[in-house]
Amino acid sequence: MTFAAPLGLLALVAIPAIVAIHLFRRRFPVRPVAGLFLWQVPRARPEGGGRITRLPVTRSLLLECLAALALALLCAGARVSPAAISRHLVVLLDDAASMGAVNAAGESARDRAVGRVLAEIDRLGSGARVTIVRSGDRPSILVGPAARTIEARTALAAWTPVSPHHSLALGLRLARELAGQTGEVMVVSNVAPDVRGEASFTGGLWVAVGEPAANVGVISADRARDPDTGRGTVSLTLLSNAGQPVRRQVSVSAAGTVLLTRDLDVPSGSSSLTLPLPEGVATVRVALSDDALARDNAVVLAEPEPQTVAVEDHLPEGRGRTALEKAFDALSGVTRAASGHLAFGDAAALDRPGAPGVWRVGFGRPPASWIGAGEARDFLGPFVMEKRHPMLLGVTLQGVVWAGALPTLPGPLHPLVSTADRVLAGAASMSGPAGSGTSILFNLDLDRTNLVRSPDWPILISNLVELRRQGLPGPERWNYRSGEWVRVRLGHDPTAPLHYRCGGADHALPAMRQVEFIAPSPGGLLQILEGDRVLFEIGVNFLDEIESSLHQPFTGDTGRLADAPGLRAESGASSDPLFWILLAVAAAALLTNWGLLAPHRGTRPASWRPRG
Repeated sequence: MTFAAPLGLLALVAIPAIVAIHLFRRRFPVRPVAGLFLWQVPRARPEGGGRITRLPVTRSLLLECLAALALALLCAGARVSPAAISRHLVVLLDDAASMGAVNAAGESARDRAVGRVLAEIDRLGSGARVTIVRSGDRPSILVGPAARTIEARTALAAWTPVSPHHSLALGLRLARELAGQTGEVMVVSNVAPDVRGEASFTGGLWVAVGEPAANVGVISADRARDPDTGRGTVSLTLLSNAGQPVRRQVSVSAAGTVLLTRDLDVPSGSSSLTLPLPEGVATVRVALSDDALARDNAVVLAEPEPQTVAVEDHLPEGRGRTALEKAFDALSGVTRAASGHLAFGDAAALDRPGAPGVWRVGFGRPPASWIGAGEARDFLGPFVMEKRHPMLLGVTLQGVVWAGALPTLPGPLHPLVSTADRVLAGAASMSGPAGSGTSILFNLDLDRTNLVRSPDWPILISNLVELRRQGLPGPERWNYRSGEWVRVRLGHDPTAPLHYRCGGADHALPAMRQVEFIAPSPGGLLQILEGDRVLFEIGVNFLDEIESSLHQPFTGDTGRLADAPGLRAESGASSDPLFWILLAVAAAALLTNWGLLAPHRGTRPASWRPRG
């Protein structure tokens, strides 16, 4: 006999308690009388009265002790059958999207994988335990740990592989941890172990169920809009593994209405395609006709909203203003305005409060409160530059004569370009990790320097404009691939909960001016909301060259299921025959005892009958 819960044996203290009750109970003797009125005068005194007397071994005592013993053994989980040993199978499913590729018969690698796992479960028997892990950059447990086979069948029926290309290393590590010393590890994929980063796979069974299939997929997609005409274009990159040109149809639709269809002869390998879009079209869906892998046949592209930087030019007439205007003319997404996002002017006013949201770039003599002791000087270099600052990307300043630089006091400026004892260019009121500032000083005489004629001048102005553009509200881009980081700037403090919706899922976002999150899979149109108000819409798509090429499909087994002791699992109490025996004994003892002690209706003891 074994006990599942040995602490339940403490219930056996009920037996000595029952015996003690029978020893100390007060018992009245039976006295025959002719009438009850004759019993009013003598005092009723019980026998025993609180002192220990001889234990009366009655049927009631024996039945009560028997019931207490049976119930105590039930509490302790007494059983005669030993603990069951269950085989434990840990399955790692390759969740890569290429597992959904179908062959000529319409059967996918996913279907073959599910069939192979179910066959292994059937071989182990209904008493086996199963844990199923889904691979990915962040592996997850699909069912388990150590679930029953019926749960595994339900989870397998609902499984759909959608992930981009990834290594199985993290998923395999999780599977082996869950298997421990008692489980067997089985990996199901459509490729050989080395393709998924496991060149020397051991300690389990790797089942590959892939088959070659002709496929044409979209591996890159972008959308642009002409700010002058409002017309747009869709640019696609297609990848075909067919080995010869194949016929496909591409369609462009918006809000359920087909805007364009075109038949294509897609060559083998990579090819490009550009499609026109009419004016005023918001989100569009571009789809190829069905082939082996449906996952890469369609993309959703949101309309890019141009982030135009409005610039103010307050420089005095001269060669510096002329050079600045020429740099503006060479840039796209820039417009002149009386009140804009970026203002160029005299550096002497940089210490004064500026307009909200306007970044200022000053050239010439610094503010009086920033000037140190010394005279203006010209410098030919070498210059010390903070190359990590986005304003100086691609800038070398080779051959530049920095003219009219005055000494500055330490503190108000963060040096960007310096030499000897003075700051030549710097940023004030630093904000954010990019090193952007609301006021930027060029300690420079534009009428005497040759900077405005050097190749660095248009690069410098372009960097300043792009730096300000990154601070405008909106996402960095309008279309992403699954797994990429999405960065969105609001431009104001949120007044309601921030969240995004995509593919039926709704996820909360931190209440910040700038939020970051990973573009979810499977993707689609993603909306960023503040409460119920839609702030931005972006497109998230599956664009994966490796998965679209159905990279090296393979069929065969590698390794074997290792011999493992299995899980030692306690079966339920009702499965042991001793449970029902003890339950029947306890019930019979209690019912019999109740029948003995219950008063008999309709009869009276003979000693109570009046004598006449």
